[in-house]
Amino acid sequence: MPEWRQFFTRLGQTLVALPKLLRVVAAAILVSLGVALWFETSGPPYAVLDEGLSPADGGKVIAQLQKLGIPYQLQAAGNIITVPQPQLAQARLQLGQLQVPGSDVQTAWSQLEDAPMTASDLAQSTMAQQALQLSLQQSIQSMAGIHVAQVFLALPRDTPFLADQPKPAASVVIQADAAAAQAQGQAIANLVSGAVPGLAAGDVTVETTSGMTVFPAGGAMNTGTQLQTTAQIEAIAAARVAALLIPLVGAGNFETDVSANLDFTQEHIHQITYGPNHLVVHQTESQSTETADNALASGIPGALSNEPPAPTTATPTPPVAGAANPPAGPRQSSSNTDQTYATDESDADIVDPDWAVKSIAVSVILNKASLGGAVTLDQVKTAISGAFAYPDVKVNVLAASFQKPQGQFVAAPYIAAVPPLAQALLEMMAAGALLFGFAVPAGKRLSAVNLNAYLPPPVRPMPVVLPPRDFSDLREQAAENIPGVARLLQNWAEDNE
Repeated sequence: MPEWRQFFTRLGQTLVALPKLLRVVAAAILVSLGVALWFETSGPPYAVLDEGLSPADGGKVIAQLQKLGIPYQLQAAGNIITVPQPQLAQARLQLGQLQVPGSDVQTAWSQLEDAPMTASDLAQSTMAQQALQLSLQQSIQSMAGIHVAQVFLALPRDTPFLADQPKPAASVVIQADAAAAQAQGQAIANLVSGAVPGLAAGDVTVETTSGMTVFPAGGAMNTGTQLQTTAQIEAIAAARVAALLIPLVGAGNFETDVSANLDFTQEHIHQITYGPNHLVVHQTESQSTETADNALASGIPGALSNEPPAPTTATPTPPVAGAANPPAGPRQSSSNTDQTYATDESDADIVDPDWAVKSIAVSVILNKASLGGAVTLDQVKTAISGAFAYPDVKVNVLAASFQKPQGQFVAAPYIAAVPPLAQALLEMMAAGALLFGFAVPAGKRLSAVNLNAYLPPPVRPMPVVLPPRDFSDLREQAAENIPGVARLLQNWAEDNE
């Protein structure tokens, strides 16, 4: 603490030693800053009047506040409007009387409610559809990450004479970040489908202003993703070629160019396969029925009842030997056969991946001076061709004379050839070397620096020279009263033993 006091003391002395003009300018700056701070803090506190308004609604509010003479402030890039706390209630009442901000949603529903009786059905349905679209837009814009939204509804008219009624559909265009759009796509589709009767969530298309389809989530890639995938494949292939050529010809002695042709076509194949044993199980069921003459209809046509006669109670006469038997009654028989076959059948759905490499072309220019006699162009071409397992690999190797850059370390091929784990270890080692090799020693040196050495030397006060005092009167009084002086010296000696 005394060191800091000494430091501020010397700092004050240094400021006093500055020129007068510089001190006047510094004092003027400090006074102006103090006045500005006083004006900022002396006024009444500001309270939030409205927040989260669209630019159009915010402009309406500001215009009315200017007409009413109410001061305001804009915060958070104009998204928050604040007014003085004592005038907050007055501003809200006056803006409410003027219906500001009047949202487009409220205006649309008001027009529908105030529509005249002579309005046609088409006009009323159009106003209702517009009001519904604006309401959905306002709800979607209130979601996290959604800046602007537009809703388009296709609502077909009900036709009672059609067997298949056309279904409604909807499209939503949003302006948002890619992550927020992907996160809110399903919620937007559910919100729109829930507000329109008969509209399924699958019939709602949600897209961004950049052309990316958020919902429904299709397997097809957009153009940006396709270009990014192609560039990634080409970069990996270039790194693999560099890893092969560096041990052969050395870094900086070659130039590579890779061009990849990717197929983004997607196919969904439904395949049915029959195994080697076509017939596995064979099951046969037979059923036969036979009816005697008792079950046959024997009624009299045209009679009141066609029921068969009741059985007789008479005792049947046994057949006489040698006599002819009476003819048997009519009989009816039926036979049913049911055969079941079970085959060795397998059903599969085959979905191709999102992309596949059809062909790749690699062009390499080697420094003729680095080849020598140990490596030939055919060997280099064979090594590069064998490094890729794609269906079609085209390699073109050319030797030319070019000058290797001097004093320049080509680190990109080495870094690209290093695995990710090794890169992470190298980054950790570099961070440790920077911390313990530079930061820690620099901190120790700064802690040992004496700040007093950079301040001007202290101003020592001039010694004060006092005039000599005359003790002649005191000596005369002591000579006249020797006993009193002796007692005084004795008392002083006793008190200061």
